[in-house]
Amino acid sequence: MIGLNLTGKILVLGVVVLMAETTIAQSQPAVVYSARIDSSTGIIFLKRPDWSDFRPVSVGTELNQGDQIKPDKGVRVRVVCPNLSKPFVPIGVPSGLKTICPFWRAIISKAPPSAGTLGGTNPLIPYFITPRHTLLLSSTPTFRWNAIPKATQYTVTLQTSTGVVWQKQVKNNSLVYPGLPPLQLGKSYSLVVKANTGKTSQDEGTSNLDFRVLRKYEAAAIQSEVTKITKLGLNEQVTALMLANLYSRYTLPQDAIQAYGLTTDTFKSYNLSADAIATLETSAKIGKQSTIIYRSLGDIYWQTGLAQKAIDNYLAAIKLAKSDEDLEEKILAQFALGEVYTAIDDNKQAISWYSQAKDGYTLLGDSRRANFLQQQIESLQQQ
Repeated sequence: MIGLNLTGKILVLGVVVLMAETTIAQSQPAVVYSARIDSSTGIIFLKRPDWSDFRPVSVGTELNQGDQIKPDKGVRVRVVCPNLSKPFVPIGVPSGLKTICPFWRAIISKAPPSAGTLGGTNPLIPYFITPRHTLLLSSTPTFRWNAIPKATQYTVTLQTSTGVVWQKQVKNNSLVYPGLPPLQLGKSYSLVVKANTGKTSQDEGTSNLDFRVLRKYEAAAIQSEVTKITKLGLNEQVTALMLANLYSRYTLPQDAIQAYGLTTDTFKSYNLSADAIATLETSAKIGKQSTIIYRSLGDIYWQTGLAQKAIDNYLAAIKLAKSDEDLEEKILAQFALGEVYTAIDDNKQAISWYSQAKDGYTLLGDSRRANFLQQQIESLQQQ
């Protein structure tokens, strides 16, 4: 799939997963899930429709409807399907994902930053990390911003369109909102951080970083889905990935958008990205560090417009990619770095990362993506 970034440049959204809708049960939940490999007792081989052959992949790998999966001889592999069933894969023979998971719906795994959110590249600015252009589950969120050199104190101001709501001075680059005064559910809030060096978050030049806490009804619906996932007994990393995808793909129901002060043109860009980031960062901190966790973190940071945080996580993913099972995730991270550097007008870096991703897709036998990346490279070289 091809898309346009905020500056009008063409981006390759090869990691976007579009699953054609097939037979759907009448009582489908509003939330759309993807399928993933949940557990395995040995090596798992996967073949995507555009790959020339089966390749080893790891637990946690996202699965698409057209894929074929083949466990090694004697290996037991379990997947979690879009309807949250947990079937085992037949041993020793190729099986199409459509036969393993009978229900699929259209799903988009990744989106570029929304207008007015792209930033996070100047290390001398206390730009916001979270919450940033997001919905929130908690009314006592943690505020985080970039720590800048020589700053020993920050003034944090919470405000609405009508004025200042709350203000506090701190020495660190994060704090938990105390809950007083209570945040009004569904209302738009924005933050301003000013360092005692004179630098302020407003120096970033972004204009669309507000956040809103979900109302009780929408929050209860999400918590119901969270409970479904946590009760499945999945691999801890897979649980974190499933929850992060739930949060980062969430959009308000159509009949609620007016109550949040949003429009039909803007509401889809507000997800629970701050909750997704917190989930994956917790997983990375307390669990096994993995390429897929950091690559997924990079995707969500990029979704919120934080270019440098996305870059840092994509680089961490690549550094962790040591085995053949990590090859696809490594390529996706390289591919994403090309997207980020294209958007921030660093064509030299963009060409370098697109070239590495192209080589990776060539190795996978995916000539369609390799050829398209070559076109992207040639287009950037002409600029």
